[in-house]
Amino acid sequence: MSTILLITVGGSPQPIITAIQSLNPNRIVFICSDGPRGSVSQVIGEGTPCEIRRGPEVVERLPNLPTHLGLGDRFNPDTDLVRLDNPDDLAECYGRIAAKINDIKATDPNAQLLADYTGGTKTMSLALGMAALDYGVALYLTTNATRENLIRVERGESTERAPTTLLTVERTLNQDLPRFLQDYNYSGAIATLQTLLQSLELPQDQKRKLREWLDIYKGFDAWDRFDHQTAWDLLSLHMNQVQSYGLALKRVLSSRQAIDPTFQPTETIPGHGYELVEDLLLNAQRRAHQQRYDDAVGRLYRALELLAQIHLRQTYELQTGDVDLDKLPAELREKYSAERNPRNGKIQLPLWKSYLLLSELPNDPLGQQFQEHAKYLENALQVRNYSLFAHGFQPITENDYRQTGQVIQTFITTALDALIPGKKHHPLPQFPTSL
Repeated sequence: MSTILLITVGGSPQPIITAIQSLNPNRIVFICSDGPRGSVSQVIGEGTPCEIRRGPEVVERLPNLPTHLGLGDRFNPDTDLVRLDNPDDLAECYGRIAAKINDIKATDPNAQLLADYTGGTKTMSLALGMAALDYGVALYLTTNATRENLIRVERGESTERAPTTLLTVERTLNQDLPRFLQDYNYSGAIATLQTLLQSLELPQDQKRKLREWLDIYKGFDAWDRFDHQTAWDLLSLHMNQVQSYGLALKRVLSSRQAIDPTFQPTETIPGHGYELVEDLLLNAQRRAHQQRYDDAVGRLYRALELLAQIHLRQTYELQTGDVDLDKLPAELREKYSAERNPRNGKIQLPLWKSYLLLSELPNDPLGQQFQEHAKYLENALQVRNYSLFAHGFQPITENDYRQTGQVIQTFITTALDALIPGKKHHPLPQFPTSL
């Protein structure tokens, strides 16, 4: 694996010489101020452009750095020279350095990148330091432990790794993770935390904190994928941090257990039974926030279907996957007997027919609401039916989602208000956007 050093060049060549001799990279990229008075002359200037000074006195003159150091093919002036027109313009310095780092990563992805920011203007050093932190480049500083000259580093200096671990952690926790949470991007947060834990040597208390956050993000990620039991296993470890979400999840576990005979959670809290519907609505909102409108509408469709399934089961002990005719009013049995599937002998009702059945049951509040909104729901569901995730090829746009989603969400939330007694209705919270 090759080692590539990016190094800022300032007034004195000595720290550059020390850094290159100490780190012994396979390739050197010099970052210089351009122009006739710029530090670029120290790299490609003729004669002896490098001056070793003691105060105002020039005590030694050297040829340009590649010649003096005998770099040979370790330096290519066509590719290994970053020229800065304005070395005091942070945006220019950062942009050109970052572009060079990206270029190196693209052409030599296995290279180990190092950066020494001792030389150059303060702005050049700052830009290299910022770019190194942003792109995971190891930072070095050439200095003298007994430094007396505040103007520049002189002889007797050494090149040492700059301690950036805590800075990297703080930047990650205070800048990167909040952005992931704002977008409900738990996989991104998990990958970032895992990288920190695997690549950095951290104090035990900080490791413990990062592992705690990793558990929490993994818990919300599992919940976001409807892996409710795994979500509880992880979030329950940190109830002091996420108590309100943990308690809400236990009600979702209970709701799912009531409708899913294969699901056996370890802990539950009894609720009103429709928490799984609310869970799907919140999930749809998160997908819409991420502009994944097909996914959002798919979840709304399932929530609408599940609302009917739970209501039929809770109120009438009817399962849409295998309707028991004996539990239907006598006047409906013959009609629904005709729905029997000849292949498995079961009476199975899809979404629309489930709501038609509810509309035929005497004084059913959900059936009555369906009768009032059937036309609007039918039009809204056509958008889903024409999408690639259902029966067609048409992608769902943001406008489609706004129109379709509003109709379905309004129907479901109004229905839940009618079906759930007020004292039992404690809506689930949306996932946190900060912790």
